[in-house]
Amino acid sequence: MPRLARTTGPLLLLLTAACFGAQHYEPAPLPSGEQAAANFSDRNLNDPALARFLAEQSATLRDSAWLPTQLALAAVFFRSDLTVVRRAVDVARAGEVTAGARPYPDASASVERAAHPDEGHSTPWTFALATGLTFETGGKRSARIARARALTLAAQLRLQAAGWDVVQSTREAAMGAVSADVELADARAETAGLTELQRLLQVRFAQGQITRTDLARVAGELQSAAVAADQANRMRTESRLALARALGVPLAEVERLPLRVGDHTGCEVADSLPHDTLETLALTTRADLGAALADYAAAEADLHEQVARQYPDLTIGPGITWEQGVRRWVLSLGIPAIAIDRARGPIAEARARRAEQAARVTVLQDSILAAVDSSAAACRAARAQASVADSLAHAMESQRQLVEGAYQRGEVGRTELALAQVAEARAQRTRHQATARDLTAGVALERATGLWRSALATRWPDLLAPLDSARLAPRDSPE
Repeated sequence: MPRLARTTGPLLLLLTAACFGAQHYEPAPLPSGEQAAANFSDRNLNDPALARFLAEQSATLRDSAWLPTQLALAAVFFRSDLTVVRRAVDVARAGEVTAGARPYPDASASVERAAHPDEGHSTPWTFALATGLTFETGGKRSARIARARALTLAAQLRLQAAGWDVVQSTREAAMGAVSADVELADARAETAGLTELQRLLQVRFAQGQITRTDLARVAGELQSAAVAADQANRMRTESRLALARALGVPLAEVERLPLRVGDHTGCEVADSLPHDTLETLALTTRADLGAALADYAAAEADLHEQVARQYPDLTIGPGITWEQGVRRWVLSLGIPAIAIDRARGPIAEARARRAEQAARVTVLQDSILAAVDSSAAACRAARAQASVADSLAHAMESQRQLVEGAYQRGEVGRTELALAQVAEARAQRTRHQATARDLTAGVALERATGLWRSALATRWPDLLAPLDSARLAPRDSPE
């Protein structure tokens, strides 16, 4: 029995050392429904943590009105779906550790007792202590590491692509809200002008200067303008709802939020760069294409690993035995598995997955090029329409000024001035609608090219940086 203790003692010591420093399981309960609702309702655009985040990106709020770029960065701050993609990056990074791990050694001990000791031996007991070390061949570990690193890169680029989608979707929603505000103001201005014109024409009708048909025509235009104003008010409400969803905040935070659009329009890039340059930039800057290329690299590394599995690993097992009092050293060599079929099935699957991923890259490249082409064409059309609408607005403004001068000199009546004012209001509405189409086309072009040009002084946020604890406190579950 003392020899049994000497044999099993090292094994127990090895087991104890293997368990030393082991991590412990810790539960992480999710917040209750009431807590989640309270956390969501607590989000507001006056959050000091949000102000610090915007300052880090050189996007500090200068006045009470918010720019689409500032709201886009606020969406990056609030949107919880980006947290999911950040966690996917953490998972991929942990996968690198798993891929780099070498095969674990193993140890075993055995005890035997003979019914009768062999001649010349002093004890019937036989004790054995053996270990096993596996050495991988063919570059399996390096292929696993390359695949894990490619997957980490793909996860990081997907985070950038998700952030890009959030930013551009929020900018589109913000510009839509600004356009809805302007459209409502224009519709109300036209309605007010037609109301005044109808009052003046009723006076002329009473004096017998115009027919009932002329009066009915203006009444119909006024009714149409009132309906358009009602629709514009509904569109404003819907645009504010869309903006609240894009930001990830309650509607009350944006319902009366003052908005404005800066001088920059994304279509300017189409004027400054040739079309082929835009396509090249899109194919080199789009994060989603980079993620697809990283997925292809992972598929390439996976094929390398499957090819390497054709080569068997080598297991070396040194050990020691005490056979009825006689000490012996043991060294065993083994092959855990021999790929008799040369891993034809796994290699074929890996090669097919690589070809599939290559096809996905081609499809995405075609989609990007088509998006650049269509958005650049939309920019050209929108800018042409904006130029025509601007000329019309200037012409109507000049005409209104002439009529106003004539009215002040007593050459025309108040009705002619009201007609000129209505015509100017309609021209201004047309110009504002053309400007809105220009801004929308510019956002589409920026989304297609992947160029962060919405505000040259504003930095793109570091999406991999740790999140602000002041922001996480009310939303994340306690750990």
